[in-house]
Amino acid sequence: MTDALEDHCGTVSIGGRPITNLRFADDIDGLAGNECELASLVEQLDKASSNFGMEISAEKTKIMTNSKEPAKKEIKVNGQIL
Repeated sequence: MTDALEDHCGTVSIGGRPITNLRFADDIDGLAGNECELASLVEQLDKASSNFGMEISAEKTKIMTNSKEPAKKEIKVNGQIL
């Protein structure tokens, strides 16, 4: 996953340091400042996973926002909308 996250330039920062993900055991929480950035991050993770014969489960994957407005962009994994 380091391959996918290495080229991702996120806009979320804490103390001036960009934060693109939080990892714990076999879970990854991707952080993005907007929907396009999140879609790009998910796409990069999906491509990197498939390079190693792994697959992101769309059924287990969740999108959470910090906005009162619903998401406008469809984010897909393996052809399934999250």
